[in-house]
Amino acid sequence: MKKILKAFVLLLFTLISTSIFAQLDYDKWEVVETVDDFGDPTGESVARYFSKGTFSNSATTGEDMIVKLVDYGIKDDGSGTAQLDFYEYNKNPASLAYDTEKGIIKMKMPDNSVKTLECYALKSGGLAFWGEFYTELMAIVNNGKSEKIKIVVNESSFGDTGSSKYNGYFHTKAADQVK
Repeated sequence: MKKILKAFVLLLFTLISTSIFAQLDYDKWEVVETVDDFGDPTGESVARYFSKGTFSNSATTGEDMIVKLVDYGIKDDGSGTAQLDFYEYNKNPASLAYDTEKGIIKMKMPDNSVKTLECYALKSGGLAFWGEFYTELMAIVNNGKSEKIKIVVNESSFGDTGSSKYNGYFHTKAADQVK
């Protein structure tokens, strides 16, 4: 009976996760209100962007993933934060480091030049951009041109372990989307 219950819970989780991600608006920036741990609106908002991508590791090649970029904005103290998340198989959050580690992400610009930006792989998953790393990323994101920026992240650039590679993209904000 326990095995049946576990299988049912796993199936239910998979269906719910799949249906949540299926309802996402891809390839456009949107501003959404944040909620607290109880689901109540906080009165604050973030800008977010979802796109599709692929990932590869020692067990698989070219599998689908979801890319999520969130701009949490600039706080009263002048500091800003953004986070880039990858969802392997369109549902499982990727973790690129066992501890918070500094590394790099590569971005191919519309003119085919490649920029390398520093960021932090978080122990809890995702890549975080703070301080000057946030400022550098936002200079690209907020260029007002709605340009496609390709990204490549190698797990190995954040530590000694891991061979995963993440390929995705985002569009920069159009002029009317820049705050």
